[in-house]
Order: sequence, then structure tokens, then C-alpha cells
Amino acid sequence: MYPPATMADRGALLIGGSLGAGAALVAGARTLLPRERPFPSVFQPEQLGLKRIPPLGALVQYSAPASAACRISLNRLIAAVAPHRGDAVVIEMHALAAGVRSVPTVLFLDGEGRVRRLWLRPPERSELAELLGGAATTPLPAARCSPAAAR
Repeated sequence: MYPPATMADRGALLIGGSLGAGAALVAGARTLLPRERPFPSVFQPEQLGLKRIPPLGALVQYSAPASAACRISLNRLIAAVAPHRGDAVVIEMHALAAGVRSVPTVLFLDGEGRVRRLWLRPPERSELAELLGGAATTPLPAARCSPAAAR
């Protein structure tokens, strides 16, 4: 006869019998661990440190300062918003919000503060251009300089 299942700790389920301990932990973890609530679907300007959200919206990035992916993403966001000065804004958050599990996490909020798009990676330039109503930016080819032209 095996002892009944007992709860020793919130994250561990001790069980006897033919059921493997690994399976019991996985099965029990779903019901034992609290679920994180997702980030809000609508943000108020005050939550972002703004008086109002610009008409084209806001790109909010949850970042870690030492992350190369976060730096790449932030540079893309800033480049996409630059032609829309005053009509769109980039906000970088270093504190993780409820529901944010990885960085970079990027949200696109419309002018009313509603979350319209979510990325768990650096957004593509073309995606950003499409959202903000601009043409996709393509890098210009490097100019060639001949020694004769430099004189």
C-alpha cells in the first residue's frame, strides 16, 4: 500500500505509487502555482508617464539594459518614430509588468491606449512602417569613393 499524495510545498507534489514523480509535478504545477495576470489591454497615459498618448500611438518596449536584442529593437523603434515627431512616441520600460515574460517585449498602442500589436522579438522595420503609415525604410547602398574623386 502506498501513502496518499501529500503537499509539502507550493511547488512540489510528493506522491507514491506507480505514477512517475515527474508527471505528477507537471500535472500538479498547473494547479498549484498562481497564474500571472496579463498586462492590460488598454493603457492610461499616466501609466506611461505621459499627459496624453500621441495620435499615431506609442511603441512601448520592456527591456533589460544589457540585452543586445533590446538595443536592436529600441534602435528600430526610434528610427520608425523619428519621421513622425510629435505624432508617435517610443517608451522604454525597465521594470517588467505583469504578463511580460521575456525581453524585448514590444507593444504598439493606438492613440486611445489600446494594445494593437505585440512582439516578443525586435519588430521588423517593414512592420513598423506599416503600423505608422510610412513606407518601409530600406537602407541606401553605400556610396563608392574612388581615389580620384577624393582629390
